[in-house]
Amino acid sequence: MHGDFQVGDWIVHPSLNALERDGKTVHLEPKVMQVLLTLATEPSEVCTRETVQRQVWPDVVVGEDVLIRAIGKIRRAFHNDSVIETVPKVGYRLVAPVIRESNGIATKVTEPPETLAPLAAVEGAGAVDAATAAPSALADIVADPINVPASRRPAIWLAAFVVVLLLVFAVFSTISRFHHGHPTQTGAYVTRPFTTDPGSQIQASFSPDGKSVAYVWRRDATSYGQVYIRSLNSEQPIQLSPEQPANQLNPVWSPDGSQIAFVRKDDTHSSIVDVPSSGSAGDEIYTLPVNSAREYGGLAWSADGASLIFPQQNTLEGPSYLIELSLRDRTVQSITVPPLLWDGDFFPAVSPDGRTLAFIRGSEQLARDIYVMNLPSGPVQRITHGCLAMSLAWTEDSSSIVFSSSRNGALSLWRVKATGGDPQRLAAVGDDAYAPAIGKHGHRLIYSHGSAMWGIFAVDLADKSATPAVILTSSEQDAAPHISPSGDHIIFQSWRSGSREIWAAQIDGSNPVQLTDNPGQSAGDPNWSPDGKFIALDARLDSFAHIYVINASGGKPRAITSGSYNDVAPSWSADGQYLYFGSNRSGSWQIWRVQVDGSHAPQQITTNGGMFAMVSGDGQRIYYTKYTSAGLWQQPVAGGRERKVFDGPPAGYPDYWTLSRDGVYALSIVGQQFALSRIDPQTGQARVLDLLKYSPTVGLSISPDGKKMVYSGLISASSHLTLVEDFR
Repeated sequence: MHGDFQVGDWIVHPSLNALERDGKTVHLEPKVMQVLLTLATEPSEVCTRETVQRQVWPDVVVGEDVLIRAIGKIRRAFHNDSVIETVPKVGYRLVAPVIRESNGIATKVTEPPETLAPLAAVEGAGAVDAATAAPSALADIVADPINVPASRRPAIWLAAFVVVLLLVFAVFSTISRFHHGHPTQTGAYVTRPFTTDPGSQIQASFSPDGKSVAYVWRRDATSYGQVYIRSLNSEQPIQLSPEQPANQLNPVWSPDGSQIAFVRKDDTHSSIVDVPSSGSAGDEIYTLPVNSAREYGGLAWSADGASLIFPQQNTLEGPSYLIELSLRDRTVQSITVPPLLWDGDFFPAVSPDGRTLAFIRGSEQLARDIYVMNLPSGPVQRITHGCLAMSLAWTEDSSSIVFSSSRNGALSLWRVKATGGDPQRLAAVGDDAYAPAIGKHGHRLIYSHGSAMWGIFAVDLADKSATPAVILTSSEQDAAPHISPSGDHIIFQSWRSGSREIWAAQIDGSNPVQLTDNPGQSAGDPNWSPDGKFIALDARLDSFAHIYVINASGGKPRAITSGSYNDVAPSWSADGQYLYFGSNRSGSWQIWRVQVDGSHAPQQITTNGGMFAMVSGDGQRIYYTKYTSAGLWQQPVAGGRERKVFDGPPAGYPDYWTLSRDGVYALSIVGQQFALSRIDPQTGQARVLDLLKYSPTVGLSISPDGKKMVYSGLISASSHLTLVEDFR
């Protein structure tokens, strides 16, 4: 179906992925819009699930839960559960009247049926129409798929999505006339797509006059992200600098519009580059001491254009703090001092009036809030609480801050006063919106809009010819799978309910059931006890992650650890009496253990670093990975010299491995491709089991009998830029 059409009393704009009624606009994800178009092609006719999946996901094997959630999103968008009828065991049909225009003449495609079948209890257990969740786009980072940064466990899903966010881009556009400025009006806001190019476009920045936009464009899976400029009145992007074998990140215009600064990152280092906005190779004006700053957390000009502000770290484990680089003499000075054991400060933004600096500070990457300080050195004030802020931008009048957050489940844009208060969601912007930028003139906002498909895969290790099968798929992240001691169930972390919670399913992925329900606490890293009666996990009741235990059937978590530091990634001892976990409570990331009954204080096990640990079946040896380094280490539980077992898993994936009775299974790199390998812990010799078709995310598990392996990956992702006019 081409062009605009009407469903009930809503106007559908396919090229804008939007619905409009009475001046109100609701945005849909591109794949969700494709589902609606598939049903609208033959309204009142039953469309089988297989037909919809073949039309919308032609090259991807997806589970039925993905389609169920897409249908749920359409129903919520129309504010009407009866707009689509579920035909049990068959498919769906669009039952609202469909009207389309041809040469100005409205044609009714179908009449609604007189009666509708009941909709209750036909979607299946554990597949309710929950609100969408954050991981569709959780940071505006460009990273090479092989050069994933070393980052602590709670941030792995974030980095993993961003890596593949740049690999595939698919904007659903029905006819080209909408690409040339057919707007959607929502009250005072007018929204339209800004980029519809192949690849991925992210990290937009307005020129000072508000007439042009600089952004990062990665054309395909093999290219680096490069900075481009496009005028609002042109369809032709212009590359700022010659192609470089490195990613260019976070482009920002100087206040006078003459320069554009960005971060250049390759395998060896990160640096600040300054380029004339007319284009050139530019000058590398500062080299970051550590090639990290969580890959890479923002860049801003001072109001007078005399300096640049950005985060840096002195060590990989140290917090990120904001510094100011003078462009006149290349000297630097610290602006902020975050707490020592915190993740640190990111995404600086100077208010248009030049008086205030806003930035994001977090104890870890799933606990981040917005802070402000008067320039040049005023006191730091926190203005949000528990919002999981990802990026931010000032409004034109310097009175408010717009930021991306998953505070209600779905990642979207919010506004908060610079003095603090209750954030308000931007009604004109839909889900999966992030990385806002606001022009200083022209009343314009631009943001990135992303979508993704996640999967959990299973492979039969007993059958050498078996290929991995997709057992769970979701448009919200499913990850960190762990097989039960009985071998017939898995537990995993998922955002499918609107916040990151712990779920369980049968070993084939059927009958998913939510086990925790603590919005805002971001539960993850589930691990089954040896007797199968309990599940250990980490969660964030306040600004810090700690270890909890729940019954295997679900329920209220019981705290095992506490304090002003982060404890993550629990695993059980073979006898079920201890939990091993990574913690920075000593000032660096080390492996600790604690008795589950709480009878003794936690005990430090490693001294040379540690992040994710598992204990051998006899309880004598502990295997672990580290926060800053690739590789797997081993040492006696009672203490002693550590020994490196092998060089994987790669940095950035410290949790993508597991122990089994016949060895260690881990993520590795073969040539330029991720692979799963089995390693002999005595010799360190690795045997490749499978080259991964999809990018790895979080987690790997082997069944107790050693016959089945499950792991998680990101199947596809996309991102483009959306422009909002008349934003005030």
